[in-house]
Amino acid sequence: MKLSKLILTIAIGLFLLVTLESCNEKNTESKQTETVLPKISKEKFENEAWEMEKKYWAYAQKDDTVAYKKLWHNDFIGRPGNGDEFVNKSMVSNWIPELHSDPNIKFSYKLYRKVTNAIDDVVIVYYDVDTILTDKENNIVEKYSSAMLHTWRKYDDGWVILGGTSADKNQNIPKE
Repeated sequence: MKLSKLILTIAIGLFLLVTLESCNEKNTESKQTETVLPKISKEKFENEAWEMEKKYWAYAQKDDTVAYKKLWHNDFIGRPGNGDEFVNKSMVSNWIPELHSDPNIKFSYKLYRKVTNAIDDVVIVYYDVDTILTDKENNIVEKYSSAMLHTWRKYDDGWVILGGTSADKNQNIPKE
């Protein structure tokens, strides 16, 4: 009987030791995660990513596909709202030259920031955009709205888009 009590006591002791040790490991992991977090505020990260969205559209408006493509991670995969196909970095700027193909039509846009969420060095940005095409007399020829999502990551040399998608909110907004 005494032997079984001794074995039981040793087993309980080992169980408690393992349990306490695993709690310490979890606490250590939490402390490690805290030290990895960026030293700038969540709001500042979110605002930086929003500024990158503004650059994205400014480059499209200027027909600057070279600068535009620098915004994308080399391993980017995304799904534009105009189809069921997925695209990689080599195809991300294909839509821009078409906007500038008619010299009588001017491309402009309006951005509507919805939600941003920074998690460490990654920021997810949700927004809407109106694409506006006008003629030389500044009459609206076409106007449509899209819901946008980009996931940005900040590296030492700047921000890049890791992934994204868009959706047409409506095919054509009536002219005002």
